[in-house]
Amino acid sequence: MLSASDVESFIADGYVAIRGAVPADVVRACQEMIWSELGRHGVTADDPATWTEPVVRIPCPEGGPFAEAGTRPVLWEAFDQLIGEGRWWRRPGVGGTIPVRFPSAADPGDAGWHIEASYERDRHQRVNVNSRARGLLVLYLFSDVDDVSAPTRIRPGSHLDAARALAPAGDDGLPWAEAASAAANASAHRRTALATGEAGDVFLCHPFLVHAASWPHQGRLPRIMAQPGVALPAQFPLTAPLCPVEQAILNGIGGAAHPRASMAN
Repeated sequence: MLSASDVESFIADGYVAIRGAVPADVVRACQEMIWSELGRHGVTADDPATWTEPVVRIPCPEGGPFAEAGTRPVLWEAFDQLIGEGRWWRRPGVGGTIPVRFPSAADPGDAGWHIEASYERDRHQRVNVNSRARGLLVLYLFSDVDDVSAPTRIRPGSHLDAARALAPAGDDGLPWAEAASAAANASAHRRTALATGEAGDVFLCHPFLVHAASWPHQGRLPRIMAQPGVALPAQFPLTAPLCPVEQAILNGIGGAAHPRASMAN
């Protein structure tokens, strides 16, 4: 369970790390499945000569150890604390994609500052200030990650800037590329932090947190991370009582909550 200071930090900075959320044996089993999938792309763990691309993306495998990793009680309790019990989809796994970043000086082509898209309309990705369909961004470290191993870059507090950038568009929201650019520009004054840690650590991020890949990868081993979203059946109403995700959005836009009868949405 997150402490009161953890929740306060999440509201202020836009993320909180849960160290050791996934046990070592589960991490190892997940790594085996990831390398098995990478083998279909001609990439093997024991032959660095096959690490020819700076990044290879694969869909996160389903079932087995990934079901265990994605349903850890410590994570689900934290989702309840940050989003609200009964307001998010309890997925039986991790989901999303796994970008595996290999030691390389080459530009991976995906290292720009951005926020994540949250919903689709007319086959185009969009984001609105109520974060329709997305409750959190979650970063699962499936390998040790230090500051030279292409860690995800984070701008603490940038979720507040992103909320302000999204607010004028209201419920309709913005196309993802426009929203990502606006959030990146609005948060350019923020400092940079790195999502580093040991395999099994998990970062819970506000859906509006501005982040980016880093390069070059100057470490010795591939960096393996899953980056799923936590899905909502609808969107945050931004009315009282507020969950921490909503409180941060309102802090960003300087708005006041309106009362509602229930946390359910």
